[in-house]
Amino acid sequence: MISPPLAGQHVLVTRPAEQAEGFRTLLEAAGATVTTAPTIRLTPPSDAGALRRAADRLAEYDWIVLTSVNAVHRLGEAASKADSMGALATGRFAAVGPATSDALRALGVAECLVPPVYRGEALAEEIVAATDPESLSDARILLVQAERARPVLRERLVASGARVDAAPAYAVEVNRDVRNALREFIELGRGDWLTFTASSAARAFVQLVGAQTGGALVAAISPVTASTLSGLGLPVHVVAATHSMPGLVEALVVSAARPGRFAATHGHA
Repeated sequence: MISPPLAGQHVLVTRPAEQAEGFRTLLEAAGATVTTAPTIRLTPPSDAGALRRAADRLAEYDWIVLTSVNAVHRLGEAASKADSMGALATGRFAAVGPATSDALRALGVAECLVPPVYRGEALAEEIVAATDPESLSDARILLVQAERARPVLRERLVASGARVDAAPAYAVEVNRDVRNALREFIELGRGDWLTFTASSAARAFVQLVGAQTGGALVAAISPVTASTLSGLGLPVHVVAATHSMPGLVEALVVSAARPGRFAATHGHA
């Protein structure tokens, strides 16, 4: 029998609890042993009414832009309460990546613009390119994202002349409840991979246990997350070519298939 590609690999998932299960399932299907330790948790934003007010006026926006699956879920809840779900079927939507786009389609969104590179900069460029230049200065854009998200998307849309309303859908805080689980994973030195799917999770990890890996390799979902990790002093060994959960699993599978490189980097026999 052929062993699953990640058999014998112990992977730490730092993804928020409400998003971790799907990632865990993919990893376990590939044969990995998984420890889940969500370094961040989602809480209501400081202005919890901003999204509710925006949901009352969804039909007024030329573009509705979302940067995460969590943002989609919060918008869906707000639109349902505001009785504006119909606008989800008729509005013009843009999403930072395929997972966010899929979540929008589950709410009834028929079409969604997704950039070829899943970054805020690329998303802004695609929205500008897809908008009539003569109407861009009058375009109204709703940006639904995390509180204190990277400002680059909003800045580039504003610089293009559009009027942008930013509605924070949720806030992110450090989950101190997982500190002991992280320490155990690191101090025992039995882990093979630390995975990070967001910069906020990386920053929280370092706040909780410092820039230490216990000999595990570090995998990032995107160049943005990888850059954050490097800036925090954590070495990045793998960056997913496709910035999604399946893409990150595939990156681990490809790396694990190179035994010479893996053993030399990780120190395993």
